[in-house]
Amino acid sequence: MKGWDTVATWYDTHLEASPDSYQAKVIAPHLLRILDLKKGDSVLDLACGQGYFSRLFSATGAQVRGVDISRELIEKAKQKHTEKNEAIVYTVAPAHHTTLKGGAYTHIVTVLAFENIKNVDEVVQEIARLLKKNGCFVLVLLHPAFRIPQHSDWYFDTKKSVQYRTVGKYLSEVTIDIEQNPFKGKQSLKTKTYHRSLQWYMKLFKKHGFAIAGLEEWMSHKK
Repeated sequence: MKGWDTVATWYDTHLEASPDSYQAKVIAPHLLRILDLKKGDSVLDLACGQGYFSRLFSATGAQVRGVDISRELIEKAKQKHTEKNEAIVYTVAPAHHTTLKGGAYTHIVTVLAFENIKNVDEVVQEIARLLKKNGCFVLVLLHPAFRIPQHSDWYFDTKKSVQYRTVGKYLSEVTIDIEQNPFKGKQSLKTKTYHRSLQWYMKLFKKHGFAIAGLEEWMSHKK
């Protein structure tokens, strides 16, 4: 994916530089709690980026494979590879066609990536193929009921001293062009984000034979 290759360095710095990021303070602890990984578990970090979560999974003693469509991000993941996470193998491949062995993983995880993937139906079908029987798939999404780029905004009622959110087009599938490189002095790059409602995802998982074991809504650690 040329766009993600182009901004790989910016994305890597954005995610890795701050110990106070949403990924570090909110997603990581909740994700590790839910997965409850043990030595001997086999984990596929699908759309792994530069391997931020792959390394956390590997630290539990699990066998980890990270897959991403961006060659540049996979190269950065390999550069961060140390003896502490020697059990990680990284592969460049699209999420819907990994060419990996089927029925090989006890856990598959995708973090903040489904919003950027058009053919999610094929991706979920591939996940179903790759999971072992009774395996677990954990998906982390930006909340589609409240965050719809260009169709949701924050407002503040000064009389009531209440902050509130306005949301439009929640139940509609919407494809939205967004700026991929939010920094000045660079050529503008656009990518697409795909909004779908929660019921859209629930129907998709049911179609491919998944049973939903739980749903959690995580709040930001910042005020």
